[in-house]
Amino acid sequence: MTKENKDKNEFADYLFNQFVEAERRDKQDWSLNYWNVLNQYAEIELSEEEHSEKRLYVFKLDIIIREAMTGWNTHLLILRGKEAEQDYRERMEKYEERLRAIGHDEATIKQMLDYKIKLNYGND
Repeated sequence: MTKENKDKNEFADYLFNQFVEAERRDKQDWSLNYWNVLNQYAEIELSEEEHSEKRLYVFKLDIIIREAMTGWNTHLLILRGKEAEQDYRERMEKYEERLRAIGHDEATIKQMLDYKIKLNYGND
C-alpha cells in the first residue's frame, strides 16, 4: 500500500485498530463502539461520490470484522496502518523469546518464525 493510501485511510485504520486492541483486552463493549463508529463513518462522512474509494476500504474492514466475529477470532486480527509495523515487531520478538525459553534450536526457531509469518501475515 502506498503512503498516499495509508494517509487516506488513517482514520479508518485507527478505528479498526482500536476495535482490535479492545478485543485483545476482552473489552467487547468498547470494541463494538469502535465498530459502530467505523460503520457510521462510512455512512455519514464518506457518503459522497468522491469518497467512494475510502468507503470501499471501510466496507472491506467491516467484512474482515464480520468474518472474525463469526469465527470468534477477533483477537487474532492484525492491526493496520502505522501501528501494524510496531505490533508485528513486538509480537514476533515475544514469540521468538518464548521459543528460546522452551529450548528450541536455532534452525527450529527460524522454521517456526517463517511458518508464523506465512500463516498470519501472508507471503508478501
